Amino acid sequence: MIRDVFRKFQGLSAKEVGRRAVSYVRRRFVRYLERVRDYSGETYASKVPAEALGRYLDRPEVSLLHDFRRQIAETCACFLEHRFDLLGSGWVQVRHGMRCLGMGPHQYSSFGKSFVADSQGQWLVGRVNSKNLRESCRIWALVDPGYTPIDWQLDFKSGFRWSERQWAQDVPIGHLPGVDVKVPWELARLQHLPQLAIARACALGNGEDSYFKHPDTYAREFRNVVLDFTAANPPRFGVNWRSAMDAAIRAANILVAYDLFRASGTSFDPEFETILKRSMVEHGEYIAEHFGWEHQPRGNHYLAHLTGLLFIGAYLPISAVSDTWLVLGMQELLSEVRRQFHPDGSNFEGSTSYHRLSGEMVVYATALLAGLPQNKREAMNRCRHRPVKTSPKLNPALWVTEPGEMGALWPFPAWYGERIKKMAEFTRNITKPSGEIVQVGDNDSGRLFRLFPCYTLCTEDQAKERYKNLVGFEGWPGARSWWDENILDHRHLISATAGLLDRQDFRDFASCTFEGRVIEGLAKGGVFKTNQDTGFCEGRAFNVTDGKMPLPENAERFELVLHYPGKDLREGLERFAYPDFGLYVFRSDRVFLSVRCGPLGQEGRGGHAHNDQLSLELEVDEEAVFSDPGSFIYTPLPETRNRYRSDCAHAGFRSTQRESARLDLGLFEIHGDPKGKCLFFGEVSFVGRHTGFGTPVLRSVRIEANSVRIEDGVVQLPDFSVYPFYAHPDQAKEVHFSPGYGKMSQGKLTVEINP
Repeated sequence: MIRDVFRKFQGLSAKEVGRRAVSYVRRRFVRYLERVRDYSGETYASKVPAEALGRYLDRPEVSLLHDFRRQIAETCACFLEHRFDLLGSGWVQVRHGMRCLGMGPHQYSSFGKSFVADSQGQWLVGRVNSKNLRESCRIWALVDPGYTPIDWQLDFKSGFRWSERQWAQDVPIGHLPGVDVKVPWELARLQHLPQLAIARACALGNGEDSYFKHPDTYAREFRNVVLDFTAANPPRFGVNWRSAMDAAIRAANILVAYDLFRASGTSFDPEFETILKRSMVEHGEYIAEHFGWEHQPRGNHYLAHLTGLLFIGAYLPISAVSDTWLVLGMQELLSEVRRQFHPDGSNFEGSTSYHRLSGEMVVYATALLAGLPQNKREAMNRCRHRPVKTSPKLNPALWVTEPGEMGALWPFPAWYGERIKKMAEFTRNITKPSGEIVQVGDNDSGRLFRLFPCYTLCTEDQAKERYKNLVGFEGWPGARSWWDENILDHRHLISATAGLLDRQDFRDFASCTFEGRVIEGLAKGGVFKTNQDTGFCEGRAFNVTDGKMPLPENAERFELVLHYPGKDLREGLERFAYPDFGLYVFRSDRVFLSVRCGPLGQEGRGGHAHNDQLSLELEVDEEAVFSDPGSFIYTPLPETRNRYRSDCAHAGFRSTQRESARLDLGLFEIHGDPKGKCLFFGEVSFVGRHTGFGTPVLRSVRIEANSVRIEDGVVQLPDFSVYPFYAHPDQAKEVHFSPGYGKMSQGKLTVEINP
């Protein structure tokens, strides 16, 4: 611990060390005061706006989903039974007293036994803290009779359970092996609620369609789940108030689901409406109190805070507080899009999956702002209130504009639409012919909304054959279909962006245009006017060599040639360079080849990066040859996480003695920049170098008519050796492909060589 503290302060000036020390003491003191405050009284908000929540969405255009009725109906039938397939769990029915099968060798006994919750909420006695108990019971009494509560505090994979009575900021994270705080967080994001609203609209639009239940069934479930969560999770207590990011995503999903239900004709009782509005105030206050502006580096968590404040501020009635949240969110969104997304559209996190998460937040937040009614805009222009305690000051010059003054879409400058266009083009250009994206860096399966996830239909047995680690089969009817979400299909982001850009090529590329229509409705038809680009950065110089590796005479040389007879691999070949991200792509109808080479991400910290310099992903005729392994898991299994981050897990270079960058100083840090550099990027070839092992390693990759040629060179050191992944495959650690957080393939390895 002392070593870690010393490392963090190493190289800083005395002034900066002093500033950070003072900030740390201040944060600890503020946290102490907040803890005393919250334990001393009820934490539910005392004031509720009298006016109704705003309305922004139209009735879902269910005609676009006609071919997916079975998928929507059957997945929502699982939600009605409180069955969820999250983070590799399998379709688990989450309830109090359930049996959990454990995470690897780690299994914990959950608290309590199965029970039928009484209508007056007495089952909450001993669970909710005493100051909030009375109000929690009152809320629970509004739930429909016969509803079974969800155990919101349970890691339903390992069986570990947190307590509703514990103050949220004291909730431990990563403290026990096998315990994953992301599991209850993912469930409490309530991302299934908008799907229930869509199911209701489909049920109304399909008459006597046997797939769906009565339309009101979905609305009652939405109401009950919101009341259940609100009663069992008093503000600022329990595991689900630990992260402001997850609170922000939860609030946005509740509001969008509520809006979609209302758009399809659902009316809710006044008591529920009041509790819902109050909950949004509580979520907004919590996000504002834990605003992440001071955190470095500010990344996807901060974008989530902004998105949450924007949705809450937009839906709540006009007031000094909600107007401030809107103004602050808009100001910081403009700033963070410029900072977190490179000019080429790629994200600074250094992860293609976090690019999707951050891109979703930007697209939806932008559409929401563009579609704000005039009275909201005028209220924002009048707003001069002090924002949250730790936030930057409001800068009126950034956001007091008239429609069209700074760009085609209020209140965004001209560069903003171009950045969003590049953001979508990045996702399109890293998508393989199979429809899945290249995995670079971490993948936690994170989303803002799951309005229409991409599913594959299989049986339970097929799911077991596909994934070796699924744990959630308790009580699953064997004859039921198994819907498996494809986490690596990101085409929905391109569809959503098409709604802001009016790009037909994006619509054609996307697997479904439903989310684009939702964005169009949210933005009230507002679009950015952008041009279509080729994708290759013509202005960047990569011709450090003539396409040949500049190897010293004493370098050891290696070669691998993979043969693929048939149509010329180079026919229709496109290339895309993303030097700010560190990714180079060749793509044709037959071949997809990517090379990872460049910055670590997160401004050098590499929190979501892996040891993957000069690693390859290769897909030929939609068959994977080399695949990035993904992440599989974070804090529950540290050794496994580091194995997935290691050199040996990637189709790059490796050594038996050391890693190209240190992984032992934190699960979300990489120490020692390998300094990956692209030396040449031509029409059919790439040459790159990195020095992470302390000695230069070079790689040349060339696409030929019916083969892919890989040539490597290493200047060996006397005390240890470095070699490419294919030279000594018997020494590689066995790493199974992980297509999403918590998922591990049954038989597919990340590198399968068939020269």
